Amino acid sequence: MTTIEIIAQKAGVSRGTVDRVLHNRGQVRAATEERVRAVMAEMNFQPNALGRAFYLSRRKNKIGVLVSFREPDFQKQVMQGINNGMVYAQQHGIETLIEVAAPDDAVGYLAALKRLIDSGVRCLALRGIVSEEVNACLRELPQDQIPIITYNQDIDSSLRSCFVGQDSYRSGVCAAALMEAISPRQGCTLIVGVDWLHYSSEERIQGFVKYFQSLPDGGMDVSQVIYGKGAHDLAYRLTKAKLEELPQITGIFVSGAGLSGAAHAVDDAGLSGKVKVVGYDATDSNIPYLEKGTVQFLIDQGPYQQGYKSIQLLTDAIFADRPLETAYCDTGIQIKNRYNC
Repeated sequence: MTTIEIIAQKAGVSRGTVDRVLHNRGQVRAATEERVRAVMAEMNFQPNALGRAFYLSRRKNKIGVLVSFREPDFQKQVMQGINNGMVYAQQHGIETLIEVAAPDDAVGYLAALKRLIDSGVRCLALRGIVSEEVNACLRELPQDQIPIITYNQDIDSSLRSCFVGQDSYRSGVCAAALMEAISPRQGCTLIVGVDWLHYSSEERIQGFVKYFQSLPDGGMDVSQVIYGKGAHDLAYRLTKAKLEELPQITGIFVSGAGLSGAAHAVDDAGLSGKVKVVGYDATDSNIPYLEKGTVQFLIDQGPYQQGYKSIQLLTDAIFADRPLETAYCDTGIQIKNRYNC
């Protein structure tokens, strides 16, 4: 429902009546006009903004959003932001279309992207994946006419207008500093990655490893890396096997999805609190392990803001008929422990 429709509904009149009041076209009874303007004042909207929203709603401006995540809990948090962003867009006379695709299914992702493009969207917000076919599709779009925002996971910066998310490399450095503070200096930390095509996960691992490599004595051993594909069961099995193989492990760094599986393995090995765990995302699956002390720190990357800000930035650009206001929107590094989760 657009802002014009909301005002019309609250005032008990038609959209056309609201439009006539906005543009002072007459043919509206004084009492009716007073009622419409009272609703406008109650909603704190200015006539020029309402007129712009009405104009945009008639043009059928659309924002396309492509959602693509491994963990349902994390996707739910992003979707809360997207849903509220859709309300914001509707209030400005702009429609939002959503497609969902698995991040490991490049064919399905590309098909979803093409459906959004074919629907005539004015701009796109998408969670990036590594795919040359997807990149080729984006290269064909006129970027001066179709702004592209990536959120959560970035793509080649030449293919998008703005990224909304965390500085992954700096976040990995932050995770390393946390691990150094709680683990034996000459210990061994197991790194549980997602997969080598997961751009953000790999950047976090790079930041984590570089931190220890930069220390005068090299710090702890961070050479052990496994990939759990962001899946609880696989991360569990691989972590459990490494804990049995390498009893010298003193810490585990999980660079993305799959933390609950790694933490579960630590619990089952009877090593909760002894092997320190640092990972990502304050989700329903991860918080219980934080609360009982299996996980020492979670780094939250602002999933709600990733969803909301992506749509807000595109809405504001369309509404004001101007380019996006920024090329990077940092959602921050928020450190959670058992007392503030």
